[in-house]
Amino acid sequence: MNKCTLLFLLMILGCKENKFENIESIRLNEKLAKELVSLSVKCVDQKYPYKIGYRFTDESWLKPHYEITPAFYGCWDWHSAVHGHWAMVKILKDFPEIPDRDIILSKLDKNLSEENLNNEFEFFKQEFAKGFERTYGWAWLMKLYSELLSWENEKAQVWATNMKPLVDLLSERTILFLDKLSTPLRPGTHANTAFSFSLMIEYAKIANDEALFNKIKSYSVENFLGDSNCPVGYEPSGTDFLSPCLAEAGLMSLILDNREFNKWLYKFFPSFDRNNFSNIINPPEVLDPMDPGIGHLIGLMFHRAWTLKDIASKLDSGSDKKFLQKIAKKHSQEGYNIMFKSGYGGEHWLATFAIYNFSK
Repeated sequence: MNKCTLLFLLMILGCKENKFENIESIRLNEKLAKELVSLSVKCVDQKYPYKIGYRFTDESWLKPHYEITPAFYGCWDWHSAVHGHWAMVKILKDFPEIPDRDIILSKLDKNLSEENLNNEFEFFKQEFAKGFERTYGWAWLMKLYSELLSWENEKAQVWATNMKPLVDLLSERTILFLDKLSTPLRPGTHANTAFSFSLMIEYAKIANDEALFNKIKSYSVENFLGDSNCPVGYEPSGTDFLSPCLAEAGLMSLILDNREFNKWLYKFFPSFDRNNFSNIINPPEVLDPMDPGIGHLIGLMFHRAWTLKDIASKLDSGSDKKFLQKIAKKHSQEGYNIMFKSGYGGEHWLATFAIYNFSK
C-alpha cells in the first residue's frame, strides 16, 4: 500500500459523520441537544454576516444593526436570532444540567435585559418598522415568549416580563394585519401565513391571548376550511423551507377537533398514495447545501417531518398514521445527516428546526 492510498483511507476513517443508525429511536436526548444547541449558542451574538431587513427613513438610523436591535442581532438576521434564543431556552428547560448551561444562561441574561428589549420595542414603534418581520419573526418572538412564560424559572419570568410590551404590540399588529389581509399568503418561505399562525396559536394558548387566538381561528376557518385537493405535486419550489400544503394542514390540526380535522383532511389530501403524495414521500435533493437558498431544502425536511407527526397524531386511520410517521422519520434522518454540511448559511437557523422537530 503506497503512502497516498494510506493517507486517503485515514482521511475516510477519520471523518466524523452525523448519522442516526436507527431512525426509529430518534428523540431529543442530551447528547443530541448539546450538539444542536451549540449552533445557536455560537450564533446569537455573532454580529456578521448579517442581513438587514428594514428600511431607513432618515440618516439618524444609519448605525450598526446591533445598536438598533440589541437583543436580537446575531444569527444572520433578526428572526433567526429570535428563534436561536428560543432554541437555547427550550434545551435548557428540557435538559437543565446540559454542559453549556452557564454559557446559555449568561447569553440569555445579557441579550434579554430590560434595556435591550426596551430598545427593541422603541424600534418596532417606528413607522418604518411596522411591517418588519411580519409575520414570521413576530411568530417566533411569541414562541420564545411563551417558552419563557411556561418555564418555572425565576430568571425566565424576568426575561418574559422584559419581552411582554413587544409581544403585546406585535399581537395587536397581527390582529390589525388580518383585518386587511384578504387572502392568506401561501409560499414555502417566511411569508407563509399558516406557518406563523401555528406558532402564534401555541403562544396564545399558553399566554391566554384570547383576542389573537380567536382572530386566528376565525380567519383560518374562513380562509382554509373550504380548501380541497392541495397541489402537493407542485412542491417544493427550489428554495422552500416550508411545505405550503403541510403548513396549512398542521394549522388546521390545531384549530379543529379530531373529528372535524379528519373530515377536512381527506378533502384537502384525498389520498396519501404514491401517485398523489409522491413529492412529499421522499426528501428533496439538495445539490449544494452550502448555498443559503438551496440549503433551505434541509429545513423543509424538518418542517415536513414535524408537521407529518402532528397530522398523524390526529388521524383515525391506523394505516395512514403509520405511513405518515414513516415519511416523517425518513425526513428527520436525511435532514440531520446533511445539516452539518451547510456552513453558517444553514447552521445559523437549522438548529432551531431540528430541535423543534426532535422535540415532537
